Amino acid sequence: MTSMKRTAAFAAVPFALFLAQTAVAQKAPAAEAADPAKFFMFHAAQGVSQDQVRGDLVFCVGQARPILSLRDRVPSGGGLLGGLINGRMAEIDRFRMRNAAMRKCMGMFGYDRYQVAEEKWKAMVKGGNMVVDDKDRIDPEVIENMVAFATGPVPAGEKLPL
Repeated sequence: MTSMKRTAAFAAVPFALFLAQTAVAQKAPAAEAADPAKFFMFHAAQGVSQDQVRGDLVFCVGQARPILSLRDRVPSGGGLLGGLINGRMAEIDRFRMRNAAMRKCMGMFGYDRYQVAEEKWKAMVKGGNMVVDDKDRIDPEVIENMVAFATGPVPAGEKLPL
């Protein structure tokens, strides 16, 4: 094999990997939308007051808020790009771990968890997450939206395991 043919063969490998990654990335949104760990809200049993739901939510948010990712505590190598990537990955870790803490805490109080459409969920939490907003503060309006959902009629969405 001549060196030119060998170079062309090696150049084709990254291009093939790029095409494979692009195909996987195009299929990812459907799987992401069906991810029950992301877009959900809690619903209370019949007869639970709004004040009780509000108290339970504030307690559970207080338990979940201080959770940090290991990536938050360990410096990253790789310069500026490595730091940016590590920061984004830490944000995703915090989001997932805080949601898991909310599931466990609200489950202990007897709440059911229901799948919510992504658009509705983002409107309810105002683009942040269910624990804190983009400035790492608890948003009273988000808590009130969650209270209204929890004490409203039984949602039409899929009931999820805690």
